[in-house]
Amino acid sequence: MTDTVTPITKNKEFVQPVVTDIRTCWEEVREGIQNILDRSPSLTYMPEDVYSECVNGRSMLFTSPLGFVVLSVDTDPFTHDKTLVVWIGYVYETGQNNWLNHIDWFEQIATECGCRFLEARSDVKELESYFTSTGWELETRIYNREIK
Repeated sequence: MTDTVTPITKNKEFVQPVVTDIRTCWEEVREGIQNILDRSPSLTYMPEDVYSECVNGRSMLFTSPLGFVVLSVDTDPFTHDKTLVVWIGYVYETGQNNWLNHIDWFEQIATECGCRFLEARSDVKELESYFTSTGWELETRIYNREIK
């Protein structure tokens, strides 16, 4: 696979994502990130923040014809356990495929990164039943209230 992002066709099978230098496909990735931000106004980062995190090695971009994911590794300051965090997951054709359908791949990456846990965050309500029905545990919900 090349280091460019291309849309998936309806009958395309899952293709193993590859680590990709965000500089080689920035326009496509930026567009996807902006799409996520437009739908989720509570997110505080900008596309350029994602770019910076990837370029500076604090996050990893993986691409496939399906879309892209941005992953990072967080370390618990008390236990020192590592967690692979699915920071951003974007598919080009919603309803055609879902990154969460490929949990084995995520677990493989987590193992390679020395992680004990896998974590995903989302404000998409419909994903909760999917997560909990496929072996994920709901640990917390974050509610936020602005002080005026």
